[in-house]
Amino acid sequence: MNDNRKTSWQQGSGNTRDYTYSRYNLSGDRGSSQGTPDGNGRYAPGAYGGAQPSGRTGTGYRPAGYQPVRTGQTGRYVQSGQTGQYRPASQRQAQYPGRNMQNTYNARNGNRPSQPRTPGQSPHTRKPDRRYIPFFSVLLAIMVLVGIIFTAVKAKDRRAAAAGGAADTLGNVSDIQENNGISDAENNDFAGGTSSPAYAVRTSKTVTLGSEIASDCAIMIDLSTNTIVAEKNPEIQIYPASMTKIMTLIVAYENCKNFDDLFTMTAEITDAAYSEGASVAGFAAGEQVSVRDLLYGAILPSGADATEALAIYTSGTAEKFVELMNRKALQMGLSNTHFSNASGLHDKDHYSTPHEIALILEYALGIEECRKILSTYQYTTAPTPEHPEGILLTSTMFSRMRGDESGVAEVIAGKTGYTNEGLHCLASMAKTSDGKEYVLVTAHAPATYDPIYDCINIYKKLFGNE
Repeated sequence: MNDNRKTSWQQGSGNTRDYTYSRYNLSGDRGSSQGTPDGNGRYAPGAYGGAQPSGRTGTGYRPAGYQPVRTGQTGRYVQSGQTGQYRPASQRQAQYPGRNMQNTYNARNGNRPSQPRTPGQSPHTRKPDRRYIPFFSVLLAIMVLVGIIFTAVKAKDRRAAAAGGAADTLGNVSDIQENNGISDAENNDFAGGTSSPAYAVRTSKTVTLGSEIASDCAIMIDLSTNTIVAEKNPEIQIYPASMTKIMTLIVAYENCKNFDDLFTMTAEITDAAYSEGASVAGFAAGEQVSVRDLLYGAILPSGADATEALAIYTSGTAEKFVELMNRKALQMGLSNTHFSNASGLHDKDHYSTPHEIALILEYALGIEECRKILSTYQYTTAPTPEHPEGILLTSTMFSRMRGDESGVAEVIAGKTGYTNEGLHCLASMAKTSDGKEYVLVTAHAPATYDPIYDCINIYKKLFGNE
């Protein structure tokens, strides 16, 4: 480790100056910073057998801009930060015939590449084995083809269901009802004389909506003609979220004989609503609340505490109330709707379609009291010891819109909804200046106000030029 090393450096500019220096000895002494110039401008070794510019210590010093040049002496030299044994190129080429020695690993590394590298290529880069490329290409093509075929088949099934599923369901609904113990008399005997709405019909004038709305699904129905005015994926299955409460309102109303009956709110109901992160009307445990206030509490602030109370008041248990909801869906001829709870909390078996939610809203609007509740902006509950001034309930829909923003129609009733899985949605009814009423559902939108804006923009798009 104390042997002398001599290396010459040649400046790339053409001016030749060789610095010959020795490696410092183990004692830490260094060579003289100045040597003795000879006639050729070279510096002889200094006091310790070598010369190095002043202020530099250590082995392998190389002035900036200089490259190593062979001096004719055999010894170790520093190249790219590694120290190796110098050998003439002829010897290295003889050891590795047929290879470009400039791009070959140092023989001492033991990691010589199996293939020659192009200049500038990293020594750790290897060319891929091309024997397997055709196999994987064919496999990938087959997988893509299978995916395309599967998607096409599913799309065809959805179109078929949209075109003929409604008619088939209405044709067979009597058989379904009979299997569930529903008589024809019960099917035709709805509260207030309301009849079951039929699926709306597409016409040549039906407008297909696209990227102009943020909602993934939408359907607008002209109630006077029962035709679809505009649509976007109206038959696909969605999670209806709190739009579910429209059906809760219907079932509770039709099974209640006295809306002034009192229900005592329990801690079990209120605690469950808060623990599930659901919206609530704000009733307190032990508070006696009228059925009428519970109906408003379920729709306006979308209170899960109110829906649970209605379910228990109506059927004794929430599970039995859900059975009534599903039975009602069958009575209405809804083939792609199923409920698991009264509030719309997410469940994989709790689903519907935009088209069928529109039919549920249409049915509710046919009941005068339900229409009134769905059209209310604010309502104050009756005073109780827990709330001496009552609770001011505000519609989630009308808190986000006045209803006349489109300038061509006025939204007069509706219900919002949201879950993480179902995203934001809105079922609404509006009346145009000519007195015609339309039901519009905008669903599965990413932001809170998207269904509201979509509702406004759809009316502008369809009726703005009239």
